[in-house]
Amino acid sequence: MAKAIGQDGTQRPETGWQNVKLPDQWDKRKFYYTGSTWYKIVWDYQCPTTTKTPITIVISYINMTGQVFINNDLLWQDQSLVEPLSRSWNMPRYWNLPVSSLKQGENILWVRVVGVKSQNSGLGQVLVGNADQVRPKFQMFWNQQRVLVFLNLITSLTLGVIAFLVWIFHRKDQIFGWFTLAALMWSMVMFNTIMLEAPFGLTTLQIARISIVCFFAYSLFSCFYAWRLAQRKFPRLEKILLLMLFIAIGMAILLPDTALYNFISGTFSLGLLVLLINFISYQWIAYRSKLLEAYLLAAVFLFFIIVCIHDTFQIMQSNNSFLWMSYTAPLTSLLIAIILALRLAKNLRAIENFNRTLKQNILEAKNELTLSLNTQHQLELDNAKLQERLQLAHDLHDGLGGSLVRSMVTVDQSQTNLSNQQFLSMLKILRDDLRQVIDSGSSTGAKVPDTPILWGAPLRYRFTQLFDELNITTKWSFPESWQKQPTPLVCLTLLRVAEEALTNILKHSQATSVKCALFFSKGQLVLDIEDNGIGFDVEAVKNAGMSVGLRSMQTRLERLGGHLTVQSEAGRTCLKACLPV
Repeated sequence: MAKAIGQDGTQRPETGWQNVKLPDQWDKRKFYYTGSTWYKIVWDYQCPTTTKTPITIVISYINMTGQVFINNDLLWQDQSLVEPLSRSWNMPRYWNLPVSSLKQGENILWVRVVGVKSQNSGLGQVLVGNADQVRPKFQMFWNQQRVLVFLNLITSLTLGVIAFLVWIFHRKDQIFGWFTLAALMWSMVMFNTIMLEAPFGLTTLQIARISIVCFFAYSLFSCFYAWRLAQRKFPRLEKILLLMLFIAIGMAILLPDTALYNFISGTFSLGLLVLLINFISYQWIAYRSKLLEAYLLAAVFLFFIIVCIHDTFQIMQSNNSFLWMSYTAPLTSLLIAIILALRLAKNLRAIENFNRTLKQNILEAKNELTLSLNTQHQLELDNAKLQERLQLAHDLHDGLGGSLVRSMVTVDQSQTNLSNQQFLSMLKILRDDLRQVIDSGSSTGAKVPDTPILWGAPLRYRFTQLFDELNITTKWSFPESWQKQPTPLVCLTLLRVAEEALTNILKHSQATSVKCALFFSKGQLVLDIEDNGIGFDVEAVKNAGMSVGLRSMQTRLERLGGHLTVQSEAGRTCLKACLPV
């Protein structure tokens, strides 16, 4: 092996050759160099001239790219020998040489290797012989370096996509999100291993920076999804690990190429250390979790410890011929996927149980609500009946009761015995009042008097005669027309209030003068009744609950959004009832 000469590195040197053992890695010999190096493999061909069997040459890898010559004839070369370089570092090559291309005696296989510092550049195993001898070896190289790596890549991508879809529809389960990131990072590492041409015009060292960051990220994300599977979180430690990842990304971007070898070696060692610590510590974490899926993952990690230790020693000894990771990675990825599927199935069963419990609770709540609504409905019916009875009591008190009082006053004030005709007249009035009480239970068929005067005419007729017999002067004041026509219920309510108020004047006031007025004021219909009687203590009567009539009037008005105002003193009592129209 010797360094190439010339600016393009295509010229073979005459001196400076040294013997090396294949496979040869420059970095292991502290041969830190970026450029072309020539390898000279000399071998004897001593076969009869009649032999037609071709000679087969196998090269396990050329790192990073290169050319192959048989004697001085070009046998093969990579697509790109300048940056961005082609990538044959994990690609075995196989050629059949016809006998006519060989010389009897000494033949030389020239291999030009275009390498890059810090990328373990060099030449892999070189085998020369007949096809039956070297083809099985080539098939082993092909399976290890291409088939298994490609299978690992496809498996990781598939599982990552499935985990991503699960996470999209169930984002609370973070394990699938972290597993997606871990699978994506590992797929990037595998893609770097299997690709033959640099994508997007990236140089070899740029790809190396990306690849080492992806490996370090994979080691961290593997910790995160494993912890989530055991339902554990380590917030402070996770923040430290993520900070380390960001520092690694920053260093990968900013460090010069001269410092890249130490950065790649250090980051790879740190990532491997994180994985090993996670694999070992997870045994205790899984034991504490008491979860079946955590136990299974701990068993997988225990197996991974052995694989990582074995492969690390193989790499340190520059013996990449048999790495267990190539064989075990697809299988372990599948096992981890099965474990995640168990976790998903467990979550689905928990959701189904929750739905059944929720359905049962809803059914019970529905029954309780139905019972409560039935009870409430019954209470409302009872309350409605009670309100109807109270309304009937108020109507009897204000209507029929007032008529009875008036009849009693008439009989009491009469100087002579009343005739049958007079008694019959009073009974007819009582009958009409009773009929009015019955009909007033529903005001839908009632009509509003055409004018306020017609509204007050029955009231004036009933009470004027009684007041005259008691020598009480009366003054009635009603507008000639409605400014805004009230509802039948408003008219009936004011009529009942007026009857109750005038009846109370007859019974208690000892007045000699009464004024009754109806007028409109600020969108309200106001009934104003005033007398010059002895008066009473309004607050005392209200607090003592002695006046059924006063409460009845107030209740009627408040039911329609109105209010009652009573002012009383010796010589003057004023009652004002207001209703909105």
